[in-house]
Amino acid sequence: MVSRNAKNEADLAPRNRASGTLFNSVSNRIILCVFFSTLLTALIVSWLSIRAIHADVHKRTKQRAATLLEPRVAELASWRTSATSELAGATSIGSPWHAALLAALENQRSTTGQSGTLPWKSESAHRRDGSSWTVATSEMGKLPVPPPELRQQFDRIDLYPADGDAPNRNLVTGGDCFAAQIEFFEQSARVAGRIEACLERDLVVTMLHSDPRELRGMRVLLVDEHGVVRESAGVRGARRLGATIALIRSSPSRGPTLGTYEDERANELLGLPQSIDSSGWSLVAESDRATAFAPAIAITNQIVVVDICIIILFSLLAHQIARALMAPIAALSEGAQRIAAGNVDYQIPLPLNRNDELGRLTGAFNKMMANLRSNQLVIEEDRFRLAEKNDELQHANEILSQLSITDGLTKLHNHRYFQDNLSREMKRVSRTRTPLSLILLDIDDFKMLNDTHGHAAGDEVLVSLASIMNESARESDLIARYGGEEFVVLMPNTDLAGAVHLAEKIRMAVEGTRLIIGENMKPVNVTISVGVALYSGNRRNLFVEADKALYQAKAAGKNCVIIAGSD
Repeated sequence: MVSRNAKNEADLAPRNRASGTLFNSVSNRIILCVFFSTLLTALIVSWLSIRAIHADVHKRTKQRAATLLEPRVAELASWRTSATSELAGATSIGSPWHAALLAALENQRSTTGQSGTLPWKSESAHRRDGSSWTVATSEMGKLPVPPPELRQQFDRIDLYPADGDAPNRNLVTGGDCFAAQIEFFEQSARVAGRIEACLERDLVVTMLHSDPRELRGMRVLLVDEHGVVRESAGVRGARRLGATIALIRSSPSRGPTLGTYEDERANELLGLPQSIDSSGWSLVAESDRATAFAPAIAITNQIVVVDICIIILFSLLAHQIARALMAPIAALSEGAQRIAAGNVDYQIPLPLNRNDELGRLTGAFNKMMANLRSNQLVIEEDRFRLAEKNDELQHANEILSQLSITDGLTKLHNHRYFQDNLSREMKRVSRTRTPLSLILLDIDDFKMLNDTHGHAAGDEVLVSLASIMNESARESDLIARYGGEEFVVLMPNTDLAGAVHLAEKIRMAVEGTRLIIGENMKPVNVTISVGVALYSGNRRNLFVEADKALYQAKAAGKNCVIIAGSD
């Protein structure tokens, strides 16, 4: 009885392990449902919140950049317009400097025979010397000196005569200054050339700079038409001088666009460009993206931490609730499984609350099992003894039945079993009209092998041949020891061609097997002769034809397959 209960416990262990897997437990499913519901909700809310926060930071950054740019762009555009007007007035027909410029051009034409280019860097070039401003001497004193109002506005004035081979503007000025440009006319109103004047750099820088508290981590960059930074103001602005920015041109319908790009150190930046009238130059309000989004990143980290805490809290709460609900059910389920497995001695533990539905059910179940346990023990003992006797009797019958149809040496079916099975197959053939073939085979020179190596070696050869035949034949084929060294194979539903194929397969397998026999472990080669016949409705003729074919194979030199009735 003790061994029976132990077996039941062993059978129950895999079942309990299976019930403890992740999805087979109701409590685990409750916890997972709460976990994933909380996780999904937290992810959606967090994603929406983070998206809104980043959009708000992006919007605020753009608004702040636009606030920095608008007054500076307006001031620079207004100054350039005013300076252009003053430059046009100073060079208008009839003005003193206009006459002086025409005289200088005419003088150069008469002296050199060509117009050329007159770069103006004399008294209008202001240079910083300590804390005061001084006026430099003229490099070419014969050139007319600009009026005082122009010297106060510009650092450099360049004149490009219309009839000369004037070089490209970028090669003269380098495109490195914020300039005003006008056409210069002769007295006949014909275009005499083009005047470009670089606005005073110190005034440009002054317009860009402002109270550092106004910039607060941002910088304002003055960018030429090629995207090269020429002037800067604000945090780390000096590093950006000479850098090239791939400006995002603003769409008239959408206004300025806050773009994202990288500097030469692969730092991600945010920049809002705004064009300065029609000069081709722009002001860019720029900020490090990490600096601009630092508050958003901090809030995002806080949201992630809060989400994790909420998920853990709700998962623990669900675990406690599921544990309190499922503990009595789990105990009842485990007890029912143990009792169903035959462990009738098992008592289901009563829950803490014995007056609820589960408590009363558990008590009634234990009482019922107590009433049945005494009768169950007696019945179990009688059934166990009867089962043992039945097992012994069945085993003995199986042994006797197998011995009656099995050859003791080769473990193949014997002659008697073959004849009984042949009778059944012939009756089936008479009903179904399906083919039935027979193979009769004999070991060549078996008597000589016995005389040479002994009968024990001959027995080994018979056993080896039986093994080869079992490996070569199909499951539906019947193999039997017909007598001595003769074997027979009965093949239902097989025509003559199929039988010949199997016979040749067995012959080649025997021929290709080198047997090690005897106490001296001598290797020998064994061959067989085979006769094949097809059942034609007469039992006696089947064996006679197969036997004749076998003798023909012997006469033909052995180790061959002969078909009954063939030459």
